[in-house]
Amino acid sequence: MLTKIDIKSFRGLRDLQIGPLKRVNLIMGQNNTGKTAVLEALALLLLTPNFGTLPTLFRTSGGDQFEHFWKWLLYNKDPKSSVRVNAAVDQTEFGVSLQNDPLPPGGQRDRMTQAFHLGGGLHCCTFGKMPDGTKASVFSTNPTNPRQDAVDYNRVVLKRKKKQVEALLKNIEPRLEAIESLQTGSEPLLYADIGLSEMIPITQMGQGFNRLLDIYSEIVAAEAKVLLIDEIENGLHHSVLPTIWRGLFHAAEEVDVQIFATTHSWECVLAADRAAREEGNYELNLIRLDRVEDRVKATIIDQPTLDTAKELEWEMR
Repeated sequence: MLTKIDIKSFRGLRDLQIGPLKRVNLIMGQNNTGKTAVLEALALLLLTPNFGTLPTLFRTSGGDQFEHFWKWLLYNKDPKSSVRVNAAVDQTEFGVSLQNDPLPPGGQRDRMTQAFHLGGGLHCCTFGKMPDGTKASVFSTNPTNPRQDAVDYNRVVLKRKKKQVEALLKNIEPRLEAIESLQTGSEPLLYADIGLSEMIPITQMGQGFNRLLDIYSEIVAAEAKVLLIDEIENGLHHSVLPTIWRGLFHAAEEVDVQIFATTHSWECVLAADRAAREEGNYELNLIRLDRVEDRVKATIIDQPTLDTAKELEWEMR
């Protein structure tokens, strides 16, 4: 599990440290404070060397990806700047950099693990060995495709993890008996058996259930240990947020995953807080990003501070 992250000269983040981290880390803050950028920095680090999908994970970047995406990761698009993202798992530190010089500062090639050319003079260099248990999966604000969901669920079946996903979902929907990928028309779709006379399409089970099914399937099929979820409340009614968070906290403990999510929603914060309290050990970090002059600062809001904020109705988003 990641214990801290340090982001330097990445997009609008000049020098940002966040830590200590917990199992569930919920990032909030005003627009343009860098919430999604933190997820992008983590994706750059944890998806290396398979970071080719990064330009389309959280944002749209048509045309030349080097011109419209990679160059913009440099702080203020300054070609002389050098991005650095470091993280730690306990005492083991590792990192990744983006820079026009393929050598690290001082030419210390012996500290550099790998270098990848991204176009122009820009290189991505890795440092140190990424520890086991840091494989990441990304969930953006883009809606899932029901047909693709059925195809993806087949990976769960092939890995013989179907019963594990169903058991996790039963904590949210006790009536659930099974989930099956069936082709009753022109395309395969997922169906749920909840004890009715017929199985019903998963699309009729509600947004919260579908979001958790997508996340659980990715956890067990891809064996991801770090989840990066942008705008977790996007497209969801506030009434399903407690369901989402109870499911995420249960999965985080049951399957041993770490979660980084962003939100604009106070209802989302309250739902996460309630779920953390139900778990007993309060494995929730609320991380508020604020722009102070030319820097973004991260403040970790602990449980007593959040209690005070709720009582005094402070604006915390």
